[in-house]
Amino acid sequence: MNRVLRLGSVALLGALLSACSTVESRIEANPQIYDSLSPDAQALVRQGNIREGMSKAAVFLAWGHPDAIRYGSRAGHRFEAWVYTTTRSEIVTSYYPTFYRFGFYHYGGYWPYGRFHGGFYPADPFIDQVVSYEVPYKGAFFEGERCTGWEYIR
Repeated sequence: MNRVLRLGSVALLGALLSACSTVESRIEANPQIYDSLSPDAQALVRQGNIREGMSKAAVFLAWGHPDAIRYGSRAGHRFEAWVYTTTRSEIVTSYYPTFYRFGFYHYGGYWPYGRFHGGFYPADPFIDQVVSYEVPYKGAFFEGERCTGWEYIR
């Protein structure tokens, strides 16, 4: 049993480490792509930046795999957009205002909603919650194999 647990944890650690790619790890895995870039493009890729005119392979080296790919047409030209996302967290406040829970209102009724000093009851279904969701934060646009634009989304 102990050996199975150890093997499972090693497999999980390997999966986590392989999912985290950096600019350096992508360059080491694809030296032929990096060597085919101009010195200016190589410097940009090492900094994690891109510019218009770069190939898809160069953008991949700089930014990694996109989280989503969109396709469309603009002014009669087909385009592809690579979208990169990040996780944002927000606190969702409760339905009832805070002063109802902590001192200005006494809940009546049966346990767990009985009367507690200060109006707070331990099984409060309206406690604030943290909600996490993915939002786009940058994108690259391509026509054919060349980057025609990029953006950072605030």
